[in-house]
Amino acid sequence: MKKTLTLAAALVASAAFAQVSITYKVDITDYLASGATLGANGMRVGGNFQTQGATTGGTAMADWSPSNAASAMTDEGSNIWSITVNYPASAAGVTQLYKFVNNDWGTNEGTSGSTIATDNCGVDDGSGNINRTLVVPTANAAFLFCYDACFQCDGSSPNLSTRELSLNNLTVSPNPAADFTKVAFATRKAGDVSVRILNLLGQEVKTLAAGSLEAGNHSFVWNLDANNGGAVEMGTYMVEIVANGVKSVEKVFVTK
Repeated sequence: MKKTLTLAAALVASAAFAQVSITYKVDITDYLASGATLGANGMRVGGNFQTQGATTGGTAMADWSPSNAASAMTDEGSNIWSITVNYPASAAGVTQLYKFVNNDWGTNEGTSGSTIATDNCGVDDGSGNINRTLVVPTANAAFLFCYDACFQCDGSSPNLSTRELSLNNLTVSPNPAADFTKVAFATRKAGDVSVRILNLLGQEVKTLAAGSLEAGNHSFVWNLDANNGGAVEMGTYMVEIVANGVKSVEKVFVTK
């Protein structure tokens, strides 16, 4: 009975995160001031949205297709354009690649020399194309960027989760876990990182890592045990990662 109730609770908790809505906004004030002209189709987004199962307004989005109707942004006035993208729960923790596009390819941000790369909110695909990156969170959020920049046009924070600037590609799998689960992520720069398992009271159950890590991909296996070597009970636990002072948390359900 205990196991059945725990599984039921896990399913209810999972259902609560059935969809995450992210509103992407871009301010083109400085872009227009530089002499650019807004195209007839307005501002668009291009990215690997289809791969992430993303939709907008109930319509499935396409990969890297700013000319697609579902890629159109809405003019909010004052040179700010926006689009709200909905992601399934399975997309939480994955990295969304995207960029803002004026009208269609050929007049887009993220070209060679873009500050998106130098200010560390984007990556070069190896061909001189700079794509923005966003780790899809588990809660709704809205981000405002200045066109071709990592901040708002006045230099203030774009209201991004700072996690995106320190951590990418966070996954906890398998989840639910019966025998073990692997915590995997990528750090953008070298620094102090801790990986801990906490119970729902915030108490430490297990330390998986504590110390300095180089930039790059990392993974740690949790064998569903506590620091004292004993097996943990069934239930919901939190995977807490603190990378360079920025905390990220994901739930994991233990079903054994």
